[in-house]
Amino acid sequence: MKKIIMIISVMLVLAGCSAEKYTPVINEDFKASAIYNTGDFSFSCDIEKTGNTVSISPSSTRAKGMVISCNGKEVIFKRNNLVKAFEIGEISKRNPAVLLHQVFSSLESADVKLIDNCFTYTGNCSLGEYILKQAKDNSFVSLSFPQADIEIDF
Repeated sequence: MKKIIMIISVMLVLAGCSAEKYTPVINEDFKASAIYNTGDFSFSCDIEKTGNTVSISPSSTRAKGMVISCNGKEVIFKRNNLVKAFEIGEISKRNPAVLLHQVFSSLESADVKLIDNCFTYTGNCSLGEYILKQAKDNSFVSLSFPQADIEIDF
């Protein structure tokens, strides 16, 4: 009799448990500081997304003070009074502004799972697969492109 009561009690406790539901939020606009790493090279930068435009501003290296923006059609380089625009096809697909624009434009179709308390988005861009990790507070943790040896740590 005690075993039956114990089993029923355990079943009632477990019946009250349910799987955690999660719905990640993709911030439309944001600003974040990050470190861009590729091979032995890295630099600090500020990343900003406003509407359909992603901008990256290096805050270290000789590129400090430059702003590189991508809106999906063109890439614009700004430094002081100098402004130069290129069609997106003229720019290296490894360009950080181009990569970030591709990732944030494709997040709605990415596969998302909750792994180690992070929303983990897996999708594809011009460099192959990307993995974006987002904390539960919706801040970004990291973005990696495994085939290209590129990682951005937010």
